[in-house]
Amino acid sequence: MGVLATAALVIAVLWFQRDTINDIGFVGYPGVFFLSLLSSGGFIFPVPGVASACALSLTLVPAFVGTLNGVGETIGETTGYAVGYGSRAAIEQRRFYATAKRWMDRRGTLVVFILSIIPNPVFDFVGIAVGSTWYPFRRFVVTVFAGKMLKGLIVSYSCSYGLSLLPWVN
Repeated sequence: MGVLATAALVIAVLWFQRDTINDIGFVGYPGVFFLSLLSSGGFIFPVPGVASACALSLTLVPAFVGTLNGVGETIGETTGYAVGYGSRAAIEQRRFYATAKRWMDRRGTLVVFILSIIPNPVFDFVGIAVGSTWYPFRRFVVTVFAGKMLKGLIVSYSCSYGLSLLPWVN
């Protein structure tokens, strides 16, 4: 329901302001945060958060874009953790649970950090697996924040400087 309302709002804004929109930078910093939050928290409606952060870093300050991307994605990833935490009884019956539990007990922080840096659309399933092992929530949030922040900064600076070298990008 929230996704439909958000999509309707975005379409309405784009429709009524179509004459005043000159570039993608009109979305601004709240848009970076919101798109990142939706991309990592939405299981059903995947929004390309990394792609939007990349595109917006051309017109906005890359440090702010990367930071807001990291914060938004971190908050969004808590939904996967919550699903896993709440459905542990059902997930314990799966084959992957023993492996996930062993990884989280031995090197949980390193596993979560490395998997959160990699731009992948399936990190929600990692959050579910981590939550099902009842990994400490605070440690999960801090580790994911560090990884997502680093990823956001790498993506935004790479896109800002890399795409600006293309002759057709102003």
